[in-house]
Amino acid sequence: MTNHAQNPANSGQATPQQGPVSAPLNRRASIAAGNGPTASQTPTKTAPVTPQTYQHPAPQRGLEPLPLEPELLLKRIAQGGHSGQFLADAFLSAYRTDKPFLHSLGELGKLDAEGFRLFHQILHIRHVSGWSDDGLYQTEQAVKAALKGAN
Repeated sequence: MTNHAQNPANSGQATPQQGPVSAPLNRRASIAAGNGPTASQTPTKTAPVTPQTYQHPAPQRGLEPLPLEPELLLKRIAQGGHSGQFLADAFLSAYRTDKPFLHSLGELGKLDAEGFRLFHQILHIRHVSGWSDDGLYQTEQAVKAALKGAN
């Protein structure tokens, strides 16, 4: 027969079958009650892993940068309408970092699949390997000209 003091049910300790005796109200109360984390539960900081070569963050974020199709972008801008203006403003804002994009991203829902793809390409203009500032500048000038022609 088990002594009353030796019985786990009477010791204030939980047994695997019983579950916890009572849930602590907060971490400080839990630690004060002797329920702090064990050494195996204590988080440890590890040194950050530094890549040996530069890796662009886009693939690490699950994105494959899409190269811009400037001819298609210019065609869509020349057609005018909401999507033409939206895509033109997106490109100009992405290229000229001091030019704010004054549209709601909710307007993306108004774009068709091609326009949505172009928007993503615009977001990636500086993340595609081999991008050229001269090429982006030429595209900017063509976008501005297409905007004048569409209005």
